[in-house]
Amino acid sequence: MITSRVSSLLSLEIFIVGGLTAATFLSRRLLPLPVVAFVVFALLRLVAERRLLRRTPLDPAILLLVLMIPVTLWATALPEVTVPQIWRLLDGVALYYATAHWGAHTPERFRWLLRGVLLAGVGIAATAPFSVTWSASKLRFIPAGVYQRFSVLVSDTVHPNVMGGNVAMFLPLSAALLLFDWKTMRWWERVAVGLAGVFMGGVLVLTKSRGAWMGTLLALGLLLVLRWRWWGLAAGLLGAGAAAWGVQNTLGWNALWQSLAASGVVSGLDGRIDIWSRAVYMLQDFPFTGVGMGAFGPLADLLYPFFLAAPGKIVHAHNLFLQIGVDLGIPGLIAWLAGWLGVMWMGWRLYRTAPAALARAAGAGVLLSQVVVGVHGLFDAVVWGQIRSAPLLWLLWGLAAAALNLSADGEETEA
Repeated sequence: MITSRVSSLLSLEIFIVGGLTAATFLSRRLLPLPVVAFVVFALLRLVAERRLLRRTPLDPAILLLVLMIPVTLWATALPEVTVPQIWRLLDGVALYYATAHWGAHTPERFRWLLRGVLLAGVGIAATAPFSVTWSASKLRFIPAGVYQRFSVLVSDTVHPNVMGGNVAMFLPLSAALLLFDWKTMRWWERVAVGLAGVFMGGVLVLTKSRGAWMGTLLALGLLLVLRWRWWGLAAGLLGAGAAAWGVQNTLGWNALWQSLAASGVVSGLDGRIDIWSRAVYMLQDFPFTGVGMGAFGPLADLLYPFFLAAPGKIVHAHNLFLQIGVDLGIPGLIAWLAGWLGVMWMGWRLYRTAPAALARAAGAGVLLSQVVVGVHGLFDAVVWGQIRSAPLLWLLWGLAAAALNLSADGEETEA
């Protein structure tokens, strides 16, 4: 009887941990709560299933990341900045395991999990009109009047690149579901997934996030290749040619290059190189410990002053991989890369070997979402550290682990 009641409580894990993680987007004071809930559910699982966690392919990488937490606490000179970012990392880990546990229980749960993940992407995109500080001056092919319709209603605003990078993560999943699982989806699911993709795509365009655009276009092109092989490659090349023709006739190549490499503290190539060079210097000087999560900006101002930016202007490395290396050192970067590449491997394996169309769609979608993360990560760091929505990446990682565990149990991931 007790075990049965505990099992019923475990079915609430994703809702409680996920809900508390979403609440942390509103207040930093709530950051410890998802971890507390995760620990409680781990103890309940020990009672019901005789194990704290269900094993996943990312366990070694996650363990190494967690082991780097005492190191970053020791290395940081700004614990008041580092501690919230540590909690955010742990919140992501908690969300990963909650997602992997809940979604691997039954095929029906997995389908609901997919819907929930897409809903999370739509929810993030839906906050854009009242939370993003839009830029009407960059890439002016979008009329400025469009942005004048939006009003910022929050004090803690969101940068367009942050919104673009987060929304772009979810777009390949919606496209993959339509391409791989069209026949088994109900008509309303097709409509809902299609509208979700269109809505997120529209918000992505409005952000003018060049890194997110590049990552999304590459991911969608690769998705066509995965779906139709040579025909998909031909369609991708044709689409790239059409896009190039449209750019040439709308902006012209000179104007496009000037917009990409324009002078500026962070908006242009020269500004980014100035920032990246400081991150490289830090990584050379603190290769094993990093400088502490969140300490990049103050330390750069003190020891590695920027040429193009005033003190206090730059707060992170504007490159995901350099930022993680600066925060946690090379061991931490290796751990995170192992997790990222592990998710890509899980996605590829699901795409290649899963018997169910839904699992293949999820595999392709998660795989290409990580392509978006990698490409956008070359120019910004929106899924790590100080970004409130950073745990959302772990939601996608947990989705891949749930699908793989469900397939390993011999379940067809079809509802």
